Amino acid sequence: MVQPAVLLGLDLGASKVVAVIAVQEEGGGLTVTGASIAPPQGGIRNGEITDVNLTQAAVVRAVEEAMRTAGQTNLTGIRVSVDGIQFKGENLRDSITISNPDRIITVADRDRVMELATAACKLAKEETVLHRIPQVFHIKGQRDIKNPVNMMGDTLEAEIRIIVAPGPVLENIHRALHLSSLQGATLIYSPLASAEAVLSREDAENGAVVVDIGDQLTHMGVFVRGSLTHSAVIPIGGQHFTKDLEITKYLGGISVAERIKRIYGTALPSQTDPTEQVELEDEGRMVPRRDLAEVLHARAVELLNMVLAEIGRSGMLHEIHGGVHLVGGGALLPHLPILAQTILGRPRVVLGKVSGIQGLPQVMGNPLYTNALGAVKSLHRDLREQGERRQGKGIVEWFKKRL
Repeated sequence: MVQPAVLLGLDLGASKVVAVIAVQEEGGGLTVTGASIAPPQGGIRNGEITDVNLTQAAVVRAVEEAMRTAGQTNLTGIRVSVDGIQFKGENLRDSITISNPDRIITVADRDRVMELATAACKLAKEETVLHRIPQVFHIKGQRDIKNPVNMMGDTLEAEIRIIVAPGPVLENIHRALHLSSLQGATLIYSPLASAEAVLSREDAENGAVVVDIGDQLTHMGVFVRGSLTHSAVIPIGGQHFTKDLEITKYLGGISVAERIKRIYGTALPSQTDPTEQVELEDEGRMVPRRDLAEVLHARAVELLNMVLAEIGRSGMLHEIHGGVHLVGGGALLPHLPILAQTILGRPRVVLGKVSGIQGLPQVMGNPLYTNALGAVKSLHRDLREQGERRQGKGIVEWFKKRL
């Protein structure tokens, strides 16, 4: 009996290391059976590892707990969601002439034109390429092709997006994973993981934005025609909202401000009772809840205006028909989607909902797990597609032997 694949999805964040264990069912579905969150204790800042030992300890704790709750001891595959202030993206294009006498485009042709586009990029020469993402292809006389392989043409042009990061940033991530006995892990850019988790194929095709509000940073990706066309890192996260409260209202420390934000916070002051007071138990004084809301509102407006500016830079502002999807712990601020509708000018702004995977409800409905779930979903899809390609090759070989 073939054992089901056991997959691990990891998300390395500044305030949390998230581990998700999912099992591939007999029918091909994916079920989450274990999950855990461990604090990195300062070992990760702005997406970069600043202390390998602290990061390793957090990864080990999260993975061991997730494996224990899932009742598993071995892994089939590992994928890790990563991002950081130094991750960058750029759109590129180039073309080649098809040299095959039959003019049939091969996988090698597709890969060659993508490599050629990358080779001419100064950014790619200075940094390490994490992803080379095909957006669209063109052949002479036909444009906007999803996959040119096995089509016929004289030339092949590719539009791609590359994601790069400094070599040491990626090397130290791999070092921490190696020390955690997670050799063979593959990395995925977090906006791709977020999109994998919450975007339907229809939304991604029609134009959608994923905004992941983390603890220190906000990551976002713009998807059009099913592919990533723009991405950005915004240096504002949930921690900034908390610090604003403490700096302006002197609530008694960051931990107290964080607790008050979670219990009483809102992005819309108009949704609070102007007479309502919040008691600071340790100090014996009261703070108007609306005053807290106004502080959070100001920071939310700043963040959302920066998101709007990035959508504008993508050139796809009027192509977003699949909505704006908010994920990450910062997205839990009440009434944030309503405020975002007004600032972004989009009628559909929603809290991202994970689809295409089942399992533990406390994990599926928690935005803190979104990127780890997206990582494990993308790994599952890749393994399934590899199996289908092998099966297809087997059928071709069988026919050849029959001839």
